Amino acid sequence: MKKWFLFFLSCSFLFLSVPAFALDFSAHGYYRLWLEVSNDLDLQSNNNVQQGTQGSNNRFDTIFYGLQRFRLEPTLKVSDNISFQAQIDFLDDIVFGSNDTKLLSVFNPITGTIYLPGATGAFGVTGGSAGDVVTGGGGNINFRRFYVDLLTPIGKFRLGRQPSNWGLGIFQNDGNDWDSLFGDTFDRFLYIGKWDFQNGSNLAFATLVDFVYQNVTNPALNLLENPIIGASHNTYQFTQALLYQRPRFEIGTYAGFRFRNGGSGLIGSATGADGSTINPATGEPYGAVDGNTRAFYIDGYLKWEKGPIRLQTEYVYLGGEITTGVCINALQVPAGTQNALSSPVCLNGPNNLSVNMGALELDGKHGAKGAEEWKMISGFAQGDSSPLSSTITQFGFRPDYHVALLMFQEPLGTSPAIQVNGVTQLGNKPVTSNFVNNAAYVGFTYKHKFDLSRAIPQAQWLKVGAHVLTAWAPSRVFDINFAELSGISSLPRVYNASSWYGIETDIIIESRFLDHIFWNLTGAYFVPGAAYDIKNDDLLNATLTGNPINAIIFDKADPAFAIRSTMLFEF
Repeated sequence: MKKWFLFFLSCSFLFLSVPAFALDFSAHGYYRLWLEVSNDLDLQSNNNVQQGTQGSNNRFDTIFYGLQRFRLEPTLKVSDNISFQAQIDFLDDIVFGSNDTKLLSVFNPITGTIYLPGATGAFGVTGGSAGDVVTGGGGNINFRRFYVDLLTPIGKFRLGRQPSNWGLGIFQNDGNDWDSLFGDTFDRFLYIGKWDFQNGSNLAFATLVDFVYQNVTNPALNLLENPIIGASHNTYQFTQALLYQRPRFEIGTYAGFRFRNGGSGLIGSATGADGSTINPATGEPYGAVDGNTRAFYIDGYLKWEKGPIRLQTEYVYLGGEITTGVCINALQVPAGTQNALSSPVCLNGPNNLSVNMGALELDGKHGAKGAEEWKMISGFAQGDSSPLSSTITQFGFRPDYHVALLMFQEPLGTSPAIQVNGVTQLGNKPVTSNFVNNAAYVGFTYKHKFDLSRAIPQAQWLKVGAHVLTAWAPSRVFDINFAELSGISSLPRVYNASSWYGIETDIIIESRFLDHIFWNLTGAYFVPGAAYDIKNDDLLNATLTGNPINAIIFDKADPAFAIRSTMLFEF
């Protein structure tokens, strides 16, 4: 018994001699309620009747929905050198009454929704469905990000699934603002270093290695029983960032290269004239032929401040080649009529990529305690009027860079409905999508801040203001020549030659009270320009004979409005 007592006493002294680790855990985040009502986002009304026998182009009137999100951002600090960080979303912007979260879609005004193929790798991850063990596939919990920060004498290393943000956020946007829905996330190895100069300035530099898309599986799980696609089909991205900083001046560049070896068969999906996804001639599925991706990007950013005025600008160029997998579906026609498109028309293999985008923000605060706030914004996103052009010139801003409540945040308008003997085959899709795309815009915002702390002790401030935005299309909103695609000279060319999108006016009310509650109420009224009017000049004074394909001749766009209430409970 004495021996056992001495043994346990020795073990106690041994454990007491081990240095203790003081873990530091903290968490912050918010709960957000988002309510929105909109009317006539298709810019049509029941009174709009197209010429001929094609009927009304009105697809819907009022849309009302609510979203909620509880975001938790925990941090576990192991020591001064190691910390773990995560971002977890509960009920991640799931519409009231449902349990499923969706991926961000990219819209094309002719063919409708396009889901970019995974083999190409999107320029950022938008979230996606999280596993729900109860119903099997809901989005009730989205473990969005998790990474570790390692601070060393030579710089900081960040490893894991992490946010990506640069400059104004038109190309890389982490989506952490109060009104963001998505956010760019990468599985990334990141190194950040900094060199300090004697004049108070410094040069920060970073190296980023991204695993954009992995097409391989864990051999410990599948036992290598199935065919294995080599690692050459994966998509990788390498980036170098430099940022020179002075107290009121910053200038930097974010440049990188993305590559993937193609050759994995068909990508994308399409439907033949008979409604089948299988080509009867070959017995293979319809789709675009895969190809290599060799894309590069250069993103420059500049910030300058003097007194209460701040200027920020960002310019992005994307070049190289990329494989998209985009197809335009075939047209189904009644028996006995001529079929202009019997099989899908696809954009095969690698295509040239040449995209220019830029944005500028100028803002300032004046008056007592900065009560008067103003901001001027402008930007440019190159367009591409032909969805099957050999050179891709259209990319668009990241969707969390907002310029207005409706324009380039909500899909607006209705594209031409291509009809075959009165049956709609293509069209009736948004003309502009939910991010800045094919646009040159300019806007101005003014807000006045009222200090409520004296009159209402539990309130901090109230802001009231307005925002005005107008935009133009650098390229035709849509331009598709069925004669070129099919080789039948009598078929129409459908396009819109107008370039003005219209003008939007937003009324903004913002308030902060009880220290942790932020509330924003925005109402928008949009007067559409002629870019949303559906026209076809080829058919105004011509009648097709012998072919069943026709298009909407004229349908004028109507105004739209929306109201959104957003309340944040921060902690």
